[in-house]
Amino acid sequence: MLSSRRVKKGPGRRPQSAKRQRFTELRARGWSILAAAREVGVSRTTGNNWSRGYKSYRHGQVTGFVPALDRLAVREVSARYLSQDERIELADLRHAGLSIRQIADQLGRAPSTISRELRRNAVGSGIYRPFEAHRRATARRARHQRRRIETSPELLQAISELLAQRWSPQQISRHLRRKFPTQPGMWLCHESIYQAIYLPGSPLLRPSLLAPHRRSPLRTGRDHRRAHQRTERRRPRFEQPMLTIGQRPFDPLDRSQAGHWEGDLERHEAPRNRAEVKGLRRWAVAAA
Repeated sequence: MLSSRRVKKGPGRRPQSAKRQRFTELRARGWSILAAAREVGVSRTTGNNWSRGYKSYRHGQVTGFVPALDRLAVREVSARYLSQDERIELADLRHAGLSIRQIADQLGRAPSTISRELRRNAVGSGIYRPFEAHRRATARRARHQRRRIETSPELLQAISELLAQRWSPQQISRHLRRKFPTQPGMWLCHESIYQAIYLPGSPLLRPSLLAPHRRSPLRTGRDHRRAHQRTERRRPRFEQPMLTIGQRPFDPLDRSQAGHWEGDLERHEAPRNRAEVKGLRRWAVAAA
């Protein structure tokens, strides 16, 4: 007989770490929220929550806001640091009443690591919440890495001049390697140039002389990444598929429609001179 008593679980549901990491990778490559959510196997609502954050409610009142997924939060880090799964297990063991040394033995960590984790990432009331602790640790680990184009005015000037001449990022990347063969600091791949252009408030976004109504320096005029569609969801180029010669609704030997039989060189002999070509044209006009 099944018991109706609920089984006591840990704090919150276990995170979908692999799906979250894959989702952030696809979003960084320019996929839309819906396409990335379908690819990893989650709902559209979950994808929106991961990308934009969401509010938490209790008794109909807003109690907090969960920020959007940070790529550092889902990225696999070194085994030196506590993972989110270890923090969840730590919270379970702490809630069960185990001491710091017993928790350290269970997780295979040093007691000082567990003590430091509880001291740093516990909330004001002394309660340890694993998801909030993981967000705090991720925020401390994150550092703003300045792009090479931001730290090198000479490189920024060279790229700006070439973009003003309507060069593509691929052409600029190859040109920089040829112009500065002994200066790797002046090299830049085309993806880095695209990211610098698509960055909000980028100094590369300015009106062009050839297209003053557009601020993008790209020939496409695009100032943001276009969401990629899956192959089966792309709009076909033609409304109706093209038919081959063998799929025509009439026999090729039947010359009732002009223009359909003249190019069939497998069954008809090609005209040998200009007189035959003129004769065929006259017949086509008369048949039409």
